[in-house]
Amino acid sequence: MKLTESKIAFLTRIFLAAIYLIGVIGISIPSLSKLYVQITPITLMISALLLLAFHEPWNRKTILAFLLIAAIGFFIEVFGVSTGKIFGAYSYSEILGPKVFNVPLIIALNWLILVYGAYYIASYFFQPPLLRLAIGGLLLVVFDLIMEPVAIELNMWAWETGTPPLQNYIVWFFAGVAMMSLFPLFKIRLKNPLASALFVYLVLFFGILNFIV
Repeated sequence: MKLTESKIAFLTRIFLAAIYLIGVIGISIPSLSKLYVQITPITLMISALLLLAFHEPWNRKTILAFLLIAAIGFFIEVFGVSTGKIFGAYSYSEILGPKVFNVPLIIALNWLILVYGAYYIASYFFQPPLLRLAIGGLLLVVFDLIMEPVAIELNMWAWETGTPPLQNYIVWFFAGVAMMSLFPLFKIRLKNPLASALFVYLVLFFGILNFIV
């Protein structure tokens, strides 16, 4: 049977859904929870590679935009961790893998996945550029609201105040909008059969775990 591009995309979405479902099950089992949390960086790496593999069209501006988003996301975290004045006072544990300047390297790809997915969904439903950015920023804030309790409980990072301050969510919105603005600025067209599904999987992953961990 010949696999068409659409079938490959469908099977890849099923594969990703299975990965995150297995992750939910693994984390919910006390004896396996620590192991499954520790492979989070691998899951994010696979997700990012598949997302980029299905992106089109590729050109120099696209590569530059993706690199800038990953770099901006990473270094805003570096300044945030070192100063405590951007998102609030927080620190990363060792769970998310190798760190540079006290920030896990995988965080760069995490920002790229989320910014890409949120903007992709916003662009699908809305046409005005400013509205796309605003909705995309709100999607990121909603995601962070869902993610934070789980990430804290699983010891991915810790806040000095115990829970994220309001400024964390405000910065998520404006930082996300700033990164997303690179897409219209560079006139980048996003075509990707995985983008919206991956973002939804991440929301469901953390959403379900809110009731488990």
